[in-house]
Amino acid sequence: MRPVSFFYPDRSELMKALVFLRTAALGAAVVMLAGCAVGPKVDILQAPDADFSRYGTFSYVDPLGTDRSGYSSLISQQLVFSTRREMELRNFEFVEDPEAADLLLNFNAYLNERIRTREVVEPMIGPRFLDYRFGVYRTWPSYEVSTEVDQWTEGTLIIDLIDGETDSMIWEGVVQGKVTDRSRREAASGLDEAVEAIFDRFPIPASSQ
Repeated sequence: MRPVSFFYPDRSELMKALVFLRTAALGAAVVMLAGCAVGPKVDILQAPDADFSRYGTFSYVDPLGTDRSGYSSLISQQLVFSTRREMELRNFEFVEDPEAADLLLNFNAYLNERIRTREVVEPMIGPRFLDYRFGVYRTWPSYEVSTEVDQWTEGTLIIDLIDGETDSMIWEGVVQGKVTDRSRREAASGLDEAVEAIFDRFPIPASSQ
């Protein structure tokens, strides 16, 4: 039986590999931090003939899409608070009576379970590479490919603006983002940030007051 010969890299080569691993780990951390800094996805739709200079007052659809069982939900209360602030910052005046308002606002919010699968190639440098096979033999190419399954909850918030006279929707803002345990605990601030992200894309900018 032919004896197995082992290959041991010299010290300089091993140090280069360790430096590479440290650099790769730092790069991965930076990417993760950058990903956390990216805001939610915002999409805007607007009717071609929408002219916001025609509107001066606003109110809310009754009942709102986020209300359940005939009472105002906590989600609705937060959304009314946040959207009223954003509308008033754009010099629209709130009125109690929806029949007297130029614009009406409505909301909807829901959660979706998302699943994504993808094939990934195992790194050629790392714990799997620097193991008992290192320097002795290699695996076949497809051995290095594995399947990852990601599952997460995606939250969606929709804000509609309706022409009070024609009962026609003239503008829609949609925000989507990943729901985490932290965002569930801090739902009020999360909804407020989502409303602000939508109104950042509103055709009328906020005033300085």
